[in-house]
Amino acid sequence: MAGPSAPGQSRSASGGGPRRPASSPGQPSGWKRRRAAKKRRLAKMSTRKRVLRRIGLLLTWLLGIVALLSTVLALSVYSLVKVPSPQQLKTNQAAIVQYADGSTMATIDGGENRIIVPLSKVPVHVRDAVLAAEDRGFYSEPGVSVRGTVRAAVNDVRGGPVQGGSTITQQYVKNAYLNSDQTLSRKLKELVIALKISRQFSKDEILESYLNTIYFGRGAYGIEAAAKAYFGVSIDKVNTAQGALLATVIKSPEYYDPAVTPSESKGRWEYVVDGMVGTGKLTQAQADRLKFPTTIKTRNTSSVLDGPLGLVWRQVKSELAADGVDPASINPRGLRIQTTIDRGAQVAAQEAIKANYSNLTPKQRNLRPALVAVNPASGAVIAYYGGRNGGGLDYAQSWRPPGSSFKPYVTATALTQNLQGVKPAYTIQSVFDGSSPQVIDNLPFANDPSDPDFGNYTLREATRLSLNTVFGRLTSLVKPANVVKTARAVGIPAVESASGANPGAPTLMRNGNPDNYVGIGNYPVRIMDQAVGFATLANGGLYRPAYFIEKITDSKGNLVYQHKDKAKRVLDKRVANDTTLTMQEVAQRSQIAPSDGRPVAAKTGTVGIQDSGDSSDGWTVGFTPQVSVASWVGSDKVEPIYDANGNSEYGRGMAGHTWQAFMNGYLSGKPVQPLATTQQIGLPAPTPTTAATSSAAPSPTESSTAPSTSAPPTTSAPPTTSAPPPSTSAEPTPTPSTSCGLPVCPSTSPSSQSPAPSASSSSKAAGPAAVTPGPPTASSRRP
Repeated sequence: MAGPSAPGQSRSASGGGPRRPASSPGQPSGWKRRRAAKKRRLAKMSTRKRVLRRIGLLLTWLLGIVALLSTVLALSVYSLVKVPSPQQLKTNQAAIVQYADGSTMATIDGGENRIIVPLSKVPVHVRDAVLAAEDRGFYSEPGVSVRGTVRAAVNDVRGGPVQGGSTITQQYVKNAYLNSDQTLSRKLKELVIALKISRQFSKDEILESYLNTIYFGRGAYGIEAAAKAYFGVSIDKVNTAQGALLATVIKSPEYYDPAVTPSESKGRWEYVVDGMVGTGKLTQAQADRLKFPTTIKTRNTSSVLDGPLGLVWRQVKSELAADGVDPASINPRGLRIQTTIDRGAQVAAQEAIKANYSNLTPKQRNLRPALVAVNPASGAVIAYYGGRNGGGLDYAQSWRPPGSSFKPYVTATALTQNLQGVKPAYTIQSVFDGSSPQVIDNLPFANDPSDPDFGNYTLREATRLSLNTVFGRLTSLVKPANVVKTARAVGIPAVESASGANPGAPTLMRNGNPDNYVGIGNYPVRIMDQAVGFATLANGGLYRPAYFIEKITDSKGNLVYQHKDKAKRVLDKRVANDTTLTMQEVAQRSQIAPSDGRPVAAKTGTVGIQDSGDSSDGWTVGFTPQVSVASWVGSDKVEPIYDANGNSEYGRGMAGHTWQAFMNGYLSGKPVQPLATTQQIGLPAPTPTTAATSSAAPSPTESSTAPSTSAPPTTSAPPTTSAPPPSTSAEPTPTPSTSCGLPVCPSTSPSSQSPAPSASSSSKAAGPAAVTPGPPTASSRRP
């Protein structure tokens, strides 16, 4: 018998379950009513909502399918891929470095430079140094870093700098597979294989394989070969300081080699030593006693690269990493690297250097030349001479004050402001007070003693004469910060590179602040930077960064890398035109014009040593539409340089004659192409302006004729002479200023910093190539 019904329930006569209310006659059943209600709700939903809902469902399905396929792929890779041992890795293919026309420059020997050693032979302090540098949690953490891999993949998709795996296990995987392609699929494959290795091998086994396969630079694969390449000893003889240096170079062998970038290498070495202290492997007292080790001389793998071409090869290897190609893959993949170096241009550069520097007097033994030639239409470096020793210092990368060769950037800044409507507006016919000396914004300026010390000059004439007082005044009027902005836009880096005295410091400034001395070239730039900056002018204001690699293929002909144009307009064509006009009389006046009479635009510069009548650097930088060339001469430190007669060297001297010889050699037989012939920027019609960057100082006047040199200046107040500026001779001479007149005072030895030079206009060229980067204790003089 059925029990009583539960509260709220009614039972059927037959004792069945709860009864459903009977439908009224003519009404649909319950499920039909619910379906009808759903249809009414869907009918009320907007079309857009229905589409979005369907898209959401579709995306959910797609994501599920992708996840499933990814899982299947990962499992397949995990099960099928075999990890090679260090003994199975091949490095013995020959790589070929080519000139721009495809002819062979050098063959990079692929001979096996790897000696497998057991982990027990590697001193514990060397292992500790490697772990401090590359993976401090190696023994305590998993062998893969999912976060690091995803970060690197996202960074690559966004086009950021190349990043690799963040653990030693992942680095070993990349090296084992000899594939540095920066793709998501490769990184996922790396992750899966790293997981497999972590499960199959012990930490010590992984570390041993890693140390025997990693590339250390100098053609050395593995820790044993590295010890011999850097110190000439077996790895078991390497001390703690040396071990820390081997660990230092792993991150970027071509960059952190102390023979390439001493200051950056030492900074990274100190980071490694600090890491050893932080991980408890060294006490602070032990770390403090360590000295940065000395390495043996580098040996190029091709005798051809022992000379000037060795420094080209160094730049190529540095660019490889920046382009996403691991330098460690050069021989394993048998790469064919087509450079931008034009065989004829390189020969012309080396012959020009030889002709001018072969018969030096005893007083000239300290001279160090450099020359860089760039194709303005592409940015390709077609000739490069940084020194005669392919394993030594690269003077083309030295940071030296450019002196008067920097002045065209001031002109370009003034003309740009003219087009922007800034008042007062300046053109190349604007007249300035060229009297000397003058004090401008509390900084002293003086022209070279060989120039007139009074009179008014157009900007075009002041460029030809290289008058410091005019360019100091114009820099003040347009504001130093704007000159810095222009210079950086056309090709001067915003921060000093590793070859500078202050890596990472802002360029063209004193203690982070620009001043009027920037306008006369007091602050250091690299020789290659000037070639690029003038190439931008030659190219009508279109900037293209310099590059050395045109194309890379592997031994099977597969394309590995192809250069892509990176042109950017940074100056109005009219600005480049008129700036070029001001430079077309300089070479002729300095007696260094090409012998075939073709038009060229050039600017010389000389840097004088403070409180001295001597010079430390000479520059000539100039161009035709086909080529922009920077030629420089200086020494290993801030010291006097002399001509063959024992007189102070000027930019128009050896640097100028080397520039001329290169132009004659390279351009011989090439068509004569025109330069700017007509001024394109005049005073604009009076219009209101809301932006003004000029100072309250009196503005120059506009004139279409040469300025009078007999009447006193009319565009500015009489110069103050209480604090005389530096004197200048054919190029700006040294200008006394606070301390040394530069943002960073240069040094004459790697460990010290002395005052930087202040520049004045003269017929000299500025910019010595120093072993210790940074501006010399000098003032720049005229062309």
